[in-house]
Amino acid sequence: MDLNDRAFNAIQARRKRVEIRANTKNHDYSKYEVGDVIVFKNSKSNTINCKITEINKYESVEELLMLEGTKYTLSSTNNYEEGIKSINSLNGYEKSIKENGVYAIHIEYLYSDENIWDELYNKAVEKQKLCDISNEFFDAGGVSSAILTKSGNIYTGVCIDTSCSLGMCAERNAISTMITNGEFQIEKVVCIGSAGNCMMPCGACMEYMMQLSDESENIEILKDLETKETIKLKELIPVWWGKEKQISK
Repeated sequence: MDLNDRAFNAIQARRKRVEIRANTKNHDYSKYEVGDVIVFKNSKSNTINCKITEINKYESVEELLMLEGTKYTLSSTNNYEEGIKSINSLNGYEKSIKENGVYAIHIEYLYSDENIWDELYNKAVEKQKLCDISNEFFDAGGVSSAILTKSGNIYTGVCIDTSCSLGMCAERNAISTMITNGEFQIEKVVCIGSAGNCMMPCGACMEYMMQLSDESENIEILKDLETKETIKLKELIPVWWGKEKQISK
């Protein structure tokens, strides 16, 4: 499904989560179902995959934007009137909407092997900027981490350093959030320093990860963003003390 670059980038950045569509000669959106995967393509033939999570049909663009809102539906403006004008101006849309209505297709961005390291890195950078705070007793945000779980969710965390040594590493912060949300299996980890450089987890964080699951030894850790070079946790801890305990279970 073709998209202009602005809408494509908005979906990729999660700013746009609802795609507005009217039936055309090539597409009958009444046949789309929840769970279907849509492949969006921009002008450079880059693609992103999204899964349909909800489909709502409306009689008009006015009704759609009134009930769905403008925050996640529009990529060029958040203005209600401008949004109506923009959608109705699309080739053939005004006539099609009068005859068949208009669809609000809720989408969930699907991570791919090609872009997942960039996604994780950007999530870590984003969290680091939000949490760069400090006072005379503690400092936070110097190091940031993002982890991808087996189920495809991403959790982030920043380091917290205190004057009484009761801080927490970024990786363990992210892992704690993951566990709080009922997950315990990690697939990929990114950790970055204040200069944006990729870092390896400390010994405590590696041990923390290793104990989470029998499959933890296969966790991938990013060494270099540009080359996408990675290393597995079992390479960092080749002889782990808990292995014998796992085998004896």
